[in-house]
Amino acid sequence: MRTLRFAIERLTDCHPSLFLESHTVACVALMSSHSVSPCSFEVECENIRSTWLGRARRFGFNVSWSPQTEAKAERLRSTVQVNTLVEMAAVAVALALAHSILDPGQLDVTAMGARADYRSLEAGVVLEVSGTREPSELKRRQRAKVAQALANTFGWNAYVVVCLFAPQASRVHFSYHQTTTGSIHG
Repeated sequence: MRTLRFAIERLTDCHPSLFLESHTVACVALMSSHSVSPCSFEVECENIRSTWLGRARRFGFNVSWSPQTEAKAERLRSTVQVNTLVEMAAVAVALALAHSILDPGQLDVTAMGARADYRSLEAGVVLEVSGTREPSELKRRQRAKVAQALANTFGWNAYVVVCLFAPQASRVHFSYHQTTTGSIHG
C-alpha cells in the first residue's frame, strides 16, 4: 500500500487564504492523545481520480507534527471541547488530503446553509468534512454527509471527507460524488 507523508504545519502554506493554525493544533491534540508523531491513517477512496493515487483505492496517510505544535495541542485540549476539536481536526486532515491528492486550487468557506463546508471556484466542486471518534459512526456519517453535500446550494459535484480519530485505528473515507446537475470534475 502506498503511503503519503504530510507535516501538519505545512497546511497553512497549502491554503494561504485560510487561517488554519487552530485546525492544525486541534488535529495534533487528537492525534497525540493516542499516537506519537507521525499518526497513521488508512484512507479509503471512492471515485477519486488522481495521478498520485493511480488505480489504488486505499493508501496510508502519515501525519507528523513538531514538538512546538504538540505543546500548543496540550493547551488546546484544556481549552476546547472534544467535539469541536474533532471537527477542526477533520478539516485539517481533509484540506491536507485535498491539497496533496486533488489540488483543487483555492478553497473558500461557504455560507451557513450551503450544505457544504468549502467550495472551489476553479474546479466548480464543494468539499464537505466531518469527523468522529466512534468507529461505529464512520459509515453512517459518510452516507449522511454525501446526501448533505449533494444537496449543496451551488448544484456542484462534491468531495466528502469523513475522518475517524481512534486509538485502535485512525481512518479516513474520501469520496467524490456527481450531482445530476453538476459539471463533471475530479
